[in-house]
Amino acid sequence: MQDSHDEIEQLKASLSITTVAEKLGLNVVKGRCHCFYPMRHAHGDRTPSLSFSEERGLFRCFVCPDVRGDVITLVEMLRDCSFNEAVRWLKDEFRPWMAVEQGTPAPRSNSTQSAVVERPKPPEISELQRMKVVLSFLKKLDPVDETPAKNYLIKRRIFKPVWDKMRLRYLTRYEEVSLELVKEFGLELLQRVGLFNEKGNLRYFKHRLIFPYLDSEYRSMYFQARTIERDVKQKEMNLAGKVPYPYNLQVLDGKPGWVYLCEGAIDTLTLVGRSMPAVGIPGVNSFKAEWVSYFKNKNVVICLDQDEAGRNGTKVIQELLNASEIKNTVNGSLLLPERFRMKEGEDMNDYFGGKH
Repeated sequence: MQDSHDEIEQLKASLSITTVAEKLGLNVVKGRCHCFYPMRHAHGDRTPSLSFSEERGLFRCFVCPDVRGDVITLVEMLRDCSFNEAVRWLKDEFRPWMAVEQGTPAPRSNSTQSAVVERPKPPEISELQRMKVVLSFLKKLDPVDETPAKNYLIKRRIFKPVWDKMRLRYLTRYEEVSLELVKEFGLELLQRVGLFNEKGNLRYFKHRLIFPYLDSEYRSMYFQARTIERDVKQKEMNLAGKVPYPYNLQVLDGKPGWVYLCEGAIDTLTLVGRSMPAVGIPGVNSFKAEWVSYFKNKNVVICLDQDEAGRNGTKVIQELLNASEIKNTVNGSLLLPERFRMKEGEDMNDYFGGKH
């Protein structure tokens, strides 16, 4: 059950945005700090451009038009997560309901002290622990061949050689897998990894098609889940936590050549099925500056969705690649066999005839 509008507003009203920013690792001094996209700024944002308003509970960067919002937006951007995941993180970290009378928002403070009571933060999960949990979850899933995902993928013009190669899986046995995981790891660890929600339920009841993010040794510490139901509004769910690397990392082998950078697993698989070296990012704003090194020696064709968000995301990626002198082009060029001329609102899967 999602929080109501009033509950969300009460949550935001009870929090100090400065304290949340510091909890997220920002060094806020006198209401300002360096932008978390320094590559967009002249001289790397030498003079801090990001400001916080305690009175209004908002932040904004005076250079980046898309870096602004409230405390939930701040968590979404810095933790690379969804709105609902950001709300859950804030509740888990700050427990704001302890600081307010029931039904009455706490007043904002002009100080940088939080108006909330924090509980001790549990120890960090090791990479080995996280990998064991994720790999165990993936091993309990089924190949897509005899599941409802088969017809869904075929309609999207993604076929068996591709879904086998990329080890796509489907969560058929929801209840059994839930019980097996709790027995194996305990609920607390599963919640901290992000597989289970705060109510103790496995998160992917409606998002059962799983795209593992395989590393160079075909292991996975991360995955993206997708619904195949038309009436579910949120089509994708990312595993909580940091995305460790782009989708289909094996293509980024350091050897000279072209690579196609797509938005989402479906678009990436669309090109993989056409023997095109493609990698993906989980969302339009999810490309990370530290990923640039993966593209060493590559020429990059940026193929994000043909919409306003895609164009803005493309601009950011181009700036990052250009700063590292990595050759790139948008949707192809005369140097390539084809230039993708997508219509407004199309993505790569649409372009190649995929049916939703």
